[in-house]
Amino acid sequence: MKRILGLTLALALLFAPAVALAQQVSPGAPTTQTGSTGLAGQQCIQSTGTSSVALTVTIPQPQASNSVYIDYLVLAIASTGAVTTVSTPTTFTSTNIPGTPSWPVTQAGLTSAGFVVAAAGANGALGIPLKGASGLGPTFVGPVANAGFFDIMTVCFHSAP
Repeated sequence: MKRILGLTLALALLFAPAVALAQQVSPGAPTTQTGSTGLAGQQCIQSTGTSSVALTVTIPQPQASNSVYIDYLVLAIASTGAVTTVSTPTTFTSTNIPGTPSWPVTQAGLTSAGFVVAAAGANGALGIPLKGASGLGPTFVGPVANAGFFDIMTVCFHSAP
């Protein structure tokens, strides 16, 4: 009897369909069987400013009732040949993101030309995307640069409900 039960169990396991569980890469992303994240077409905007000019990056407005989700964010300052730093942090700001987050960046790391310092929390891929206000395109505004540094911004995003 034990032998028949064992054989039956082995045959059932052999012919049972394989079951695989899909895992989500980011919260709210639909799962797929293709290995991709299932996110809507991701787009990126990259902009590099010039010294003494505050840089602004505006994400296009999503379709009605959708929101923009920021997946990748780099907000940084880079030093020029005329390095002049101040001891207080400068700040990147945002609009159309609930809570109006901002990202401070210190100029202390700009010791000579060519150095780049990223703002705290805005140095690449975000573990959880930032969700913009429904129906509005977020805007990122760099600190007012001086002759010693300029702004660099890269924002990658997708739109979804």
